[in-house]
Amino acid sequence: MQSQANRDIALATVVSLVALMLLIGFDVSERYILIALRSNKWLLYELPSILLVVYIALAWFAIRRWYESRLETATRIKAEQTIAQLLDEKQQLLRHSFEVQEEEKRSLARELHDELGQYLHAARTEVAALRLATTDKLVADRAGNIERSLTHVQLMARNVIRRLRPTALDELGLSAALEQLVQRQCETANLSCKFDISRKLDHVTGTLAINAYRIVQESLTNVVRHASASHVVLIAKLEQRQVLLAISDNGQGYPKSLNAGFGITGIRERVEGLGGNINTQSEQGQGVKITVSLPLNGKC
Repeated sequence: MQSQANRDIALATVVSLVALMLLIGFDVSERYILIALRSNKWLLYELPSILLVVYIALAWFAIRRWYESRLETATRIKAEQTIAQLLDEKQQLLRHSFEVQEEEKRSLARELHDELGQYLHAARTEVAALRLATTDKLVADRAGNIERSLTHVQLMARNVIRRLRPTALDELGLSAALEQLVQRQCETANLSCKFDISRKLDHVTGTLAINAYRIVQESLTNVVRHASASHVVLIAKLEQRQVLLAISDNGQGYPKSLNAGFGITGIRERVEGLGGNINTQSEQGQGVKITVSLPLNGKC
């Protein structure tokens, strides 16, 4: 806006100089005086004074508007800088909150594995020994029931630990972890699945890797709970220093007039916290497609 105002002032100055040169070149003043004297009754000789006053007023108005435009431009630039700073602080806060959450999940998973897993295994061993050692059929049956219950609790604990912190992500890399996630979710929900996952994703580690995993996990959870779908597709690749994720299903979708639920909101907040972009496409009866791009930078 300020540069436009400067150009306008420069243009007005050039036009004024050109007009002055033309007036001088054609002796407009002398010609005007002669015409004014012939038409004395119309008081045309007063017109230059009136035009001078109008010109001064317009010049004053133009200068005042130029000054106000500079103030408006400075205010707008300051507001944009403030908004950019607030957005950056929001991203940093979201990124920090996700890191804290993942650290808490990792700590909880470790405690469940080390403490709960150890005691469950010891309890199963004791109950199995009791079942094999007793000659009382009732005690043996009850011990067998307890052993089966403990086995079920162990399986549940393993599933909880896996959801809290996927071991495949640390041991095998992001690509293998995503493959296992899709296969497990589809088998559990009786869905057919198709995935195209690039092995280049194994170069992605740390915060970015776990957040990419969580985005896919939350998207698949939404498909299982709400989509009423029979088929899901995952495309995950690393291109131009960006992690690109695309999750689509053939479910019921939702109309544009209906706002997305907390699942999509959580994914969007996670993506924004990483400085990425998310695009959601959906039509009622035609499924949902979520496309996410996450920048690969030194922070991840």
